[in-house]
Amino acid sequence: MKKHSRIIVIHLITKLELGGAQLNTIYTAEHLDPLRFDVYLLCGPGGPLSTRLVGSGQRVIVPSLVRRIRLLGDWLTLFSLVHHFRKIKPHIVHTHSSKAGILGRLAAFAVRVPIVIHSVHGFSFSPRQSLLKRNIYLFFEKICRPLTSHFIFVAKSDIESARAHKLLAKNYSLIRSGFPLLKFRRHAANVPALKEKYRLPADSFVCGVIAPFKPQKGLFHLLNIAARVIAENPAVIFFIAGDGEQRPELEAELRRRGITPNFRLPGFIDDIENVMDCFDIGVSTALWEGLPQSLVQLRLKKKAVVASDIPGNREVIRDGLNGYIVALADPEGFASAILKLAADPLLRKRLGGYEQEDFSEWDAAVMVQRQEALYQRLLERSGFHF
Repeated sequence: MKKHSRIIVIHLITKLELGGAQLNTIYTAEHLDPLRFDVYLLCGPGGPLSTRLVGSGQRVIVPSLVRRIRLLGDWLTLFSLVHHFRKIKPHIVHTHSSKAGILGRLAAFAVRVPIVIHSVHGFSFSPRQSLLKRNIYLFFEKICRPLTSHFIFVAKSDIESARAHKLLAKNYSLIRSGFPLLKFRRHAANVPALKEKYRLPADSFVCGVIAPFKPQKGLFHLLNIAARVIAENPAVIFFIAGDGEQRPELEAELRRRGITPNFRLPGFIDDIENVMDCFDIGVSTALWEGLPQSLVQLRLKKKAVVASDIPGNREVIRDGLNGYIVALADPEGFASAILKLAADPLLRKRLGGYEQEDFSEWDAAVMVQRQEALYQRLLERSGFHF
């Protein structure tokens, strides 16, 4: 059997916006053992992480790869990916996100890539989407299922969803979306200076939200909840670290409701691990998720969290123990949970200090090691030896 010198891996993701899936993908591409792997990162244009270097690997922009469904543009993307795959000749194509996951697996099949892995960071089909869009994505996921050598899930709830929709057999692993844990266990050197920078009065109560401004994150639900909270307690400030396509509409809605002074929208923040020390609690109004890194990060910071009642959030937040899980259909209940925490520092301390949690699976080094081992195992089963 021919022995190969290095493993060639392509990571493919739709867009390098600031999110858990993107950071996960970049970190993996940067930290795969350079003595064993040649790594390429292919992605669509734009996004705040688009200028980030990928260690010793190479980054290739695929201009036609965008999140929206576009019949002609998607065909162009498929042919473009086939061209890149033929040129690079990877042993492994590892796709992330829904659009890149579908087109990348189809292109890998066309080129006969030996191993095709898809990471599920939350499925594209959701009850919150239109029936047409949901069924289109589900249809293509079922087409791509037999083209996929192995699935990686970041959340147990997505494994159950995949089983329910008959999208997998036994070819999957649970590998959490890792990040460097240590910096979220440290505290910022000068919190008062950070509060001054972001105009957070010393007597304010800060609800921290980490989210790009896109429909999935339910930020208009947040505004509805916030209006109720602010009416009862004007000292509450909502700090949303993120940016994106919905910013104009969100700012207009804030003005319409007259609650702009109680919001901070600073955009994406590079040192979010420091800014989190300005938060009194964390909040998530996501409509659907895989498993958000931000909730794990908030818990590492010992912040109580009020989160929407969706499967991914329930894997981190334990209702009444380290925060509250509330249905978005109950904005009054959601607001009440925030107001309760704002009024009771001892309750915040008790929920924030909850200790029966183990986040070692989210360590970035563990994530990379498990993926390296998976790559090696799948290749050996296919007759490749390195």
